Amino acid sequence: MPDTNLIHTSPAQLKNFRNKTVLITGGSSGIGLATAQMVASLSDTNNVIIVDRSPPPATISIPSPRLLFQKCEITNWVQQRAAFAAGVKKFGRIDAVFVNAGIAEYGDQFFKEEFDADGLLKEPDRRCLDIDMNAACDTVKLAIHHLRKNGKEGTLILMKFQ
Repeated sequence: MPDTNLIHTSPAQLKNFRNKTVLITGGSSGIGLATAQMVASLSDTNNVIIVDRSPPPATISIPSPRLLFQKCEITNWVQQRAAFAAGVKKFGRIDAVFVNAGIAEYGDQFFKEEFDADGLLKEPDRRCLDIDMNAACDTVKLAIHHLRKNGKEGTLILMKFQ
């Protein structure tokens, strides 16, 4: 059964997307990088803020005056908050936020038993929850705060992967 909440779009449908500053978490690779390059390609007046652990590839096609890379451990509130602030400092505002950073669950986290050196059950690895839930919620909180400061409409997009 198709997902009725899924929105498909193409660059042609976004031809009026101009004079925007867009922040993308996890924007240095994969779908985040493709989104960053698409946003920049829509208009030479769009700015992109990439928030990620690693910098985007040197071959990225976004001119440096329109691009800001902010190194950030996405699960760290202070670093995320600083990334948003750096984007506002460079470009004056944030108009849209793509909550894209995320990871897949690794291995068999909940059904496989692992023990520590004392033979006690190890604490579960919660990286997936920390990144995909907690950090994403932090991004949403920061996005709402900054979008409200603009005094006009803004865009918040939660990326969904299956």
